[in-house]
Amino acid sequence: MSERTVRELADPKSFERGSKYFAEGRVRRIGVDGTTVTGTVDGTHTYRVRLRMTRHGLDGQCSCPWGAEGFFCKHCVATALAWLTQGGQVKAERPKPLSDKRLRSFLLTADHEWLADQLMTAAKTDRVLRARLAVAAGAAADSAFDDREVRNRLERAIEIADYVDYGAAYSYFEYVDEALNAVAELVDGGFPDAAITLSEYALELLERTADRIDDSAGGLWEALTRVHDIHLAACEAGSPDPLALAERLLTRALDSELEVFHDVLPGYERVLGPTGLARYRELVEAAWNSSPRRKPDDYSSRRLTITHLMERLSEFSGGADALINVMARDVTSAYDALRIAERLHADNRDDEALSWLARGLADYQPDSRLRDLAAEIHLRAGRRDEAADMLYANLAEHPTLDAYRALREAAAEGFPPWRDRVLALLADTLPTKDPRWPGRSALVEILLDEGDTEAAWQAAADGGCSAELQLRLARARAKTRPADAIPVLLRTADQAIDRRTRDSYRSAARLLSEAKHLFARCDRVNDFHDHIKALRHTHRTKWALRQELDQAGLR
Repeated sequence: MSERTVRELADPKSFERGSKYFAEGRVRRIGVDGTTVTGTVDGTHTYRVRLRMTRHGLDGQCSCPWGAEGFFCKHCVATALAWLTQGGQVKAERPKPLSDKRLRSFLLTADHEWLADQLMTAAKTDRVLRARLAVAAGAAADSAFDDREVRNRLERAIEIADYVDYGAAYSYFEYVDEALNAVAELVDGGFPDAAITLSEYALELLERTADRIDDSAGGLWEALTRVHDIHLAACEAGSPDPLALAERLLTRALDSELEVFHDVLPGYERVLGPTGLARYRELVEAAWNSSPRRKPDDYSSRRLTITHLMERLSEFSGGADALINVMARDVTSAYDALRIAERLHADNRDDEALSWLARGLADYQPDSRLRDLAAEIHLRAGRRDEAADMLYANLAEHPTLDAYRALREAAAEGFPPWRDRVLALLADTLPTKDPRWPGRSALVEILLDEGDTEAAWQAAADGGCSAELQLRLARARAKTRPADAIPVLLRTADQAIDRRTRDSYRSAARLLSEAKHLFARCDRVNDFHDHIKALRHTHRTKWALRQELDQAGLR
C-alpha cells in the first residue's frame, strides 16, 4: 500500500480534498482490527470510515452520502493517508486480549509511582476519570467535574447555522449520538447530577434547531428519546431536588414544541417521591383549572399540552373514571366523544360507550369512526342488525368498497337484503364529480369485486368511473369480450404517452403489448400494425418512446 494506491482508488477531486483533510488533522481514532482499519473524520459532520484489505486490494466505506454510493470519498482518502503515516500495517490475526482478572492482579502488584503516572496521563484526556480521582482525593463532587467541555461538544454537535437536508441527516444524528454518549457516561461515572443538567441542555439545543433539520427518517425523535432516557437514568442515580425537578418538568413540557416531558408518569414517580409528585400534580391542576373551556377548533399547542398532561395525571392517579371526567369537560367535536367511547370500550363498559357515541353522532358533524365503533360493540353483543344499520349509514355517506365489505361481513347470512338496498342506492345516485371517485366508481368497483363484470361494465357505461377502474374493468372484460377492452387499452396508452416521461413511455408500451394480443384474438392483426404505424408517425420526435416500442417489439 502506498499513496499512489490511494490516489488510484479515488477521483482527483476526492484525493485532493482528502489530502487536505489529512493535513489539517481532521482524522481521529485510527484503529486496526485484523485486516480492517477504522477511523472518524471531522467534515461537515463527523463521518465513520472503514477500510478493509482484501486479496483484490483496498476497499473503502464511509457514512457520507458520496461514500454510501460506493465511491472512495475524501474521508476514505484522509483515513488511508493517516493510516499509511502510522506504518500502514494490518494484523493477520487479532491477538487474544488480556483478561480483567489478570490485569487486576498485575495492577495490584505494580509500582505505585508508575501506576500514579499512568493514571495522571489517562486523566489528562478523560475528564470523568480525573473528576473521580479528584473526588477520591477529597474534592467536592459538584466542583470536581467541569462540564464546559461536554457543553461545548453538545453545542458543536447539535447547533447548525444553515439546514440539514435528508442526505446529511444520518451523519448529523450520528454526531449528536456521539455527543450524548459523553452525557450518558457521566451517569455510571459518578456524576449523575451533572448528567441531569447536561441532558436538559441537550433538549434545549434540540428544540432550537429542530425546524432546520429534515427529519423524514426519524432521527430527531430517536435523539429526543435517548435524551429522555439519559435524563431519567441520571435522576434515578442522582439526587435532584424533587420540588425543583417537578417544576422544571412542567415548565419544559409547556414550553416545548417537540412534546418534551409530556409523558413523565409513571416513569418519574419514584424520582419525584411523594413531595415532588404532589408539587407536579398541584402545578398541572393549576394550569388545567386556569384554562377556560376549550372552544370548537381550538387546537393551540399550549392548550393541547395542558390537556394531555392533565389526562395522563388523572389516569395515573385515578384510573379510567378520573381520565373520563377530565376528557368530558371539553367535548367540542365528534372526535372528543369518540375518544371517551374508545376508553370505555377498552374497559368493557360498552353501554356507556354507546351513549357517548350516540351523543357524538347527534351533536356534531357525523364521523364514520363513531359508527364503526358502535358497529363493533353491537357485533360483540350479537346485535348484527344494529351493527349493519351503522355500517350502512357509513356507506351511504361515503360509498366505498371497504365500507361495502364491512357491511357484508357484519350482516353475514342476512346480507342479501342489504346488498339489494346498497345497489339500489348507488344506481339511483347521480354520478359524482369527485376527482377521487368520479362517475359511479363505487358501484363499478363493488360489482367488479363480486365478479359481476357484465353489470360493472354497464354501470361504467351509464355513469362513468375512474381511469384506473376503467382499465381494471377492461382487463376483466377482455376474458370474454376482447373487442370491448381494446379501445380502453389504446386510450390509456395515449394518456401515458402524453405524460412524456420514460416511465410513462414504458407503461404505454406494456399497454400496447396487451392490446396486441387482444387484436390477434379478434383477427385484427393488420389493424394493430396500422395503429402502431400511425402512432410512430404522430410521435416521431419522441426518441425515448421509439426505444420503448422497439424493445417491446411493437412495429
